[in-house]
Amino acid sequence: MAAGPSYINLSDSESDEETWLRGPTIYGMEFFDKHCHFGNEVELTKANLDHLKRQVIDYKPQIPYYVCKMGKTTNNLTRGKMTFNKEYTEEHLKNYLTVPTTIPITSNKNAWVGTRVRINKVATRHAVITTNWPDVVMGAEIKDGDICMFCFYDGTRELGCFMTRLSN
Repeated sequence: MAAGPSYINLSDSESDEETWLRGPTIYGMEFFDKHCHFGNEVELTKANLDHLKRQVIDYKPQIPYYVCKMGKTTNNLTRGKMTFNKEYTEEHLKNYLTVPTTIPITSNKNAWVGTRVRINKVATRHAVITTNWPDVVMGAEIKDGDICMFCFYDGTRELGCFMTRLSN
């Protein structure tokens, strides 16, 4: 990973809450950084950072966490999809996606149990979740601007995913 600026503090003097900008080209020096991949630029609060730290301490992931800010394409309930960037797909998911597959995905929001989603690697070398993704959005109550963390894991016979919403 190339050297880059650490967390950029976006706090203003009038706000009580500190926030940091984090993203693919903004590298931090925290111990959890090697366990996280930031798919786009996200604005993190101290609570978000603390959550990431606790997550890494409690559950060191087999596959680094994918953290991103959700947008309109992701949250579209009729044609929504979740796209993981090319670098993350190539480094961590491509061996699981030699053919399109369905995987279980669960979330901690409101004890939502989960569903199975279709994930495949498309021609642009991005991994994309399509089928049943709108069910995930509704069940986890994901809104535009939410920051979500995806924890992919190698189950006994298949790839799986646990999703946590870090912010509302």
